[in-house]
Formats: sequence, C-alpha cells, structure tokens
Amino acid sequence: MKQSKNYKQWIPNILTASRIIMTPIIITLGILKNIPIVIILTTIAALTDFIDGKLARKWNVVSEFGAKLDAVADKVFAIGLCISLTSILPIVWILVILESILAICNLIFHYKSHKTQTLWIGKVKTTGLFITILFVICLHFLSPLEMIVQGLVYLCINLQVLCLLEYSINFYDNMHPITVEDNPIHQQIMEDTVEQDTIVLENLDDLIEKYELQENNIE
Repeated sequence: MKQSKNYKQWIPNILTASRIIMTPIIITLGILKNIPIVIILTTIAALTDFIDGKLARKWNVVSEFGAKLDAVADKVFAIGLCISLTSILPIVWILVILESILAICNLIFHYKSHKTQTLWIGKVKTTGLFITILFVICLHFLSPLEMIVQGLVYLCINLQVLCLLEYSINFYDNMHPITVEDNPIHQQIMEDTVEQDTIVLENLDDLIEKYELQENNIE
C-alpha cells in the first residue's frame, strides 16, 4: 500500500515537470513559426496543468514540493509560450520581459519572507495574459484581429506594471512591519512617562481625552 502511494505521489509531479520540459520545444517551434504544433503542445500542457492537481487531490498526495513545482512550471511555461509568439507579434517581448521580472520578484519575496504572494491583481493579470496569448495565436490565422490583439497586449502590460507596484509595496510592508513603537500616540505617551515619571489618570476615558484617541486609531 505504501509503495502504491509513493508511486501515485510522483505522477502529478511528473505531469507538472512535463510542462517545463515542453517549454523549450514550444519556443523553438514558435520561432520557426510552426504554430499548429505549438497549439497542439500548448493544449497538452494545459491538460497536464488540469490533471496534475486533480490527481494530487484525488489520491491525497498534495505536497508543498508539488505546489511549488506547479507554480514554477506555470511561470516557465507562460514565459516560454510568450517567447514562442514573438515571431507573430514582436511587441510580445515586452510581456516576456515584465513577466520575467515578476517571476524574479516573487522568487526574491519568497526567499526573504518564506511566503508566497497571491494577489487579486496577479490573478487578473494571469487571466489577461492567457487571453492575450490565445488572441496572438489566432492572429497567425486571422490578420484582421491585429488591432484587437494590440489593445490586449497594452492592457496586459498595464496589468503587469500594476502587479509590480503591488508586489513592491507588499514586499516593503512585509520587510518593514509596523510595530506598536511606531505608533505616534504610543511614542507621545512614552515621552510623557519619561518626563513625568508616571502618568496619573483616573480611568480610561481620561487617557482617551488626554491623547485624543479615536476608535480608528486603535488597532
């Protein structure tokens, strides 16, 4: 039974790793403008992304390693797919560069804080990126879509920039958490305590009145 479970544990990870393995092949085929084969491999990769999670949950073999490998595979595959489509629309290189910067930022954030950032803007950006990729593929067969695709690319660029700003703010906040000592009211009370040795107050209402505390100032 234990051997069977170990065997099952590796299947989802192998499916996940297959996306990373397929990425350089897709890039090469895309540069050579063999888009039909790129579509086939992309479809297979999308199926592995769907199946690996399903199997891991069904067999109860979900692991931290598998989750991290899945995140890396998704990012590598998305960047690789974008690179493969630069032969159709060169402006997609901007998406490649920004997506690579986002991947590096996430890696640094995880290394520094041991946390994984998942923001709503990131989910919106990822959805927009794959919709844009789909339209760029369609552009290879339907040239009248060029204006629509250009608009989607610029929209995706804006979402990526917003993600970078949001990740930067979150990274700074996590690296510089606000403490009680940072609160200006706390600082004022401590200064008064030092000057007066002690602060004599009849009750909590006196404290609130003295330092003009409001409910929204107390966290």
